[in-house]
Amino acid sequence: MIPFGLLSGFMDSKEIRITELGENGFRFRLAEECPEPERFLICFYDMKKAGYRKVEIRKFEMNAVAGTSAAEEWCVQENDGSFFREYSVRVEQKDYMEEVQRLAGEYNRYIRLKLEGDDGELAKALTGYPAELDEVHCESLEEQRKLWFGENSSSIRQNPDADQSVEESFLDKETEFALELNNTSLYEEYLRQLLKDFLASYWQKNYLTHSWLAGRTPERFYIGNQFCHNLFPTEEQLFSIMDKMRSEGLEITLAFSYIREFMLPSVGKLLEKVDNWCCIHGMNVEIVVNDWAVAEMLHGKTSHLCPVFGTLLNKRKKDPRMKYKSGDISLFQQNSLNAEFYRDFLAEEFHIHRYEWESCGYPQEFPPGKNSLHLPFCQTNTSQYCPLYALCTTGDRGTQQLAEHCPKFCEKYALLYPEHLHMMGRYNSLFGVDKTFLESPEMWKKIKGIKPDRIVVNL
Repeated sequence: MIPFGLLSGFMDSKEIRITELGENGFRFRLAEECPEPERFLICFYDMKKAGYRKVEIRKFEMNAVAGTSAAEEWCVQENDGSFFREYSVRVEQKDYMEEVQRLAGEYNRYIRLKLEGDDGELAKALTGYPAELDEVHCESLEEQRKLWFGENSSSIRQNPDADQSVEESFLDKETEFALELNNTSLYEEYLRQLLKDFLASYWQKNYLTHSWLAGRTPERFYIGNQFCHNLFPTEEQLFSIMDKMRSEGLEITLAFSYIREFMLPSVGKLLEKVDNWCCIHGMNVEIVVNDWAVAEMLHGKTSHLCPVFGTLLNKRKKDPRMKYKSGDISLFQQNSLNAEFYRDFLAEEFHIHRYEWESCGYPQEFPPGKNSLHLPFCQTNTSQYCPLYALCTTGDRGTQQLAEHCPKFCEKYALLYPEHLHMMGRYNSLFGVDKTFLESPEMWKKIKGIKPDRIVVNL
C-alpha cells in the first residue's frame, strides 16, 4: 500500500486507485464493471526531483481478481460493506519495473528515517534542512524582534544605489498605507497618545525607526484581530478609537475573526451600532469577514458597511519552512480567488470586492479587484482553543480548551521557535515573518498580476 501522493494511475482517461504494487504488475479497484482499456499511465513520485515520473503501459494482461467477475458478480468487502471490483494487471516492461524498484527504495528509506530519527533529522536527510540550527533560540520576544528588524539586520535598505523609483512606487499616493491595531495594548496606547507620538513609539518598539516604511503616515487603521475573538476591543474602546480616528481624518477597517455560536447575537448588535455610527457621521467602514455568518449579517445593512474577504477565508499554503522544500513553487502563486466565477459569486452574493492577502515568502499572482497586502507577518495556523492559554494554565500546550474569560496571557508571553525559522506563536496562532518587502522594496517588481492597492503593516 503506497500513499496516494507517491503513486497514482490512470486507465485511459479515468483515474484509478492502485491498491497493490509489484515489479511484475499492480492491482486496482473500481466501483463498476471495467472493459479492457487501451493503456495505463502510472505516475511515480520522485522524492529527489520533487516531481512525478510517468510510465505509459500499452502491453499488459488484465484479469478480475478471485471473488469478482468482470461480467455479473459483485465483491462485498465484509469490513465496511462497500461494493467494489478488483482487477489485477500483469506488466512486463523494463521502465515500469525500474520505477517500482526506485519508488520502493525511496519509500523504505523514508520509513526508516521516520522511525529512527526526529522530524529535523528526517527533513535534513530529504531536503537539506539545517537541523543543527534548531538548537539556536532567542531568550525573549524582544531579542527576537531586534534580531529580525533592528539596524544590524538586513531589514533596513542600506544601499544608496538601489532603485529609488521602486520605493516611491511602493508607497505612492495610489497605494494606500495602513497599520493594524490588533491587541489590547495597542488599543490603549493609541487612545492615550497623539497620532504622531503613537507612530513614533510604534516604529521604535519594533526597531524600525530607520525603515523606509516609517517615513509615511498611515491613511487607514485596522481595528481588531482576524485570528482571535478575545482580542477584539470592548465596545467602549471600539467607539472611542473610531471617534479619535474620525477626528484625525483616518479611514477605518474593523477586523473580525471567526464567530462562535454564542457570539452571534452580540456581533449582530455591534454591527448595527457601527452602522448607526456611520450614518450619524457620514462615514464608510470596512468589515473584514473571516466567517460566513458575518457576511450574512451584513445583508440588509446600509452601504456604509463594506465587507472585505478576510485572511482566514482567503486560504493558501503558508509556512516559513517552505524555503527548504524542493519542487515548483509557482504552483502556489494562485488560489481560488484567481477564478473569475468565484470572485463574481462573492461580489453578487455578498458585495465583496476587496481581498486580504499576506506576504508569505513566495511570489503571488493577485487577481483583478482590490487587494490588500499584509506584512511582515503571515499566519500559518490558528486554533480556537488557544495553545498559549493551555501552556500558561496547565503547562501542556496540548491540553487546550476554550478561553471563555481570557486573562490575556499573550500581552506578556509568546512561543519562540528556532531563530532560523523566522516564526513565533502569538495568542492562538502561529506566524511566520517574511522580510522580503522590508529588506528589498525591489520585490514589488516581482508581483504578478494586479499590484495591491493597499499595504497593511501588522507588527
